[in-house]
Amino acid sequence: MGYVVHITRRENWWDEEGQDISAAEWEAVVAADLGLMEVPLWWNAGRIVSKNPSDAVIATMVEVAKTLGARVQGDDSEYYGA
Repeated sequence: MGYVVHITRRENWWDEEGQDISAAEWEAVVAADLGLMEVPLWWNAGRIVSKNPSDAVIATMVEVAKTLGARVQGDDSEYYGA
């Protein structure tokens, strides 16, 4: 299945309640930085995700999270760039 890292505004990425990142917000971030189209990130159920990201992709995710007022969390609950 692979290891997934999430950009989320929720306490934990798997929580069913909490503030979502809207598809429109994600599209606006990508429109402002078209280079993100080349990074394996996608919007899913109120968060941005990447499967088996490299360290460089995780660093990009941390920057995107700052822009969105969110944070980056891995499948095992660890946070990146905190």
